[in-house]
Amino acid sequence: MVFDFQRSVLDKLENDTLEELGMDDVFSFACGPECMGRCCRNITILLDPWDVEVMARHLELSGQAFFTRYCKMEADRQTGWPMVWLAHAEQGPCIFMLEDGKCSVYPARSRNCRTFPLGRAVRYLPDGEGEKRREERVFMVDRLQFCLGHKSGRQWTVREWFIDADAFVYYQMSDQYTELIDYAVSELCCSEWMNPGVVQMIIPFLFAPDMLRKRLGLDENEIGHEEFHRRRMQAVKLMLTDMAAGFGCGPQTDIGRGAFAGSLMDRVKRVLDEGA
Repeated sequence: MVFDFQRSVLDKLENDTLEELGMDDVFSFACGPECMGRCCRNITILLDPWDVEVMARHLELSGQAFFTRYCKMEADRQTGWPMVWLAHAEQGPCIFMLEDGKCSVYPARSRNCRTFPLGRAVRYLPDGEGEKRREERVFMVDRLQFCLGHKSGRQWTVREWFIDADAFVYYQMSDQYTELIDYAVSELCCSEWMNPGVVQMIIPFLFAPDMLRKRLGLDENEIGHEEFHRRRMQAVKLMLTDMAAGFGCGPQTDIGRGAFAGSLMDRVKRVLDEGA
């Protein structure tokens, strides 16, 4: 689902049917009470692990409790990767929307919510030296007929909008996640072997950081949330690389999964403990 959306966005950008913006480009937008909350219903709001973690902490819930109560998950039909979104917003009004249309979790709102009406598409391209470079495209989301925000006289540069929305930290965390997905898809060929068992194994690493901290005795004062997010993505990369080898995929194919099976969890624990 998300890959179809990303491809659609990139196609529109290539065909100039979406308005691409630079960081210093100016646009007009401000939310007003006359249409407040209309964009928060019957919409697919995709969530990254950082989105879930921040909202869960804001609500003083465990990651697992938030995930179970508010999220829906489905395997992407082309890659098998688990995609997650807010369940209630897809079916009707977002469960976090108040009677006046405002957001009850506004300080912790998800990446896509906080940057609307701007969107950001990222893809990873070979750099010619065996590595990948990230290509970032910022664009104006297709205008909704009921949205009156564009008629506001309030002007912003894209950079100002992102700073006001505190978006850059979210984008940094999102890029760590999308790099992981790109690696799993392009280097590990996960579409050939990703199955429900593998998904269930990686879900706690992606969406239940508090559970991992408790199991490993890692206090958040010792390892901050942003650093622990980076370590979790690295740990999942290590796990998937090892699993892919067992299916004859990825950089460790010639070694095989068996050579690593006994020490995998020790190596995962070391990444989470030490970041190495």
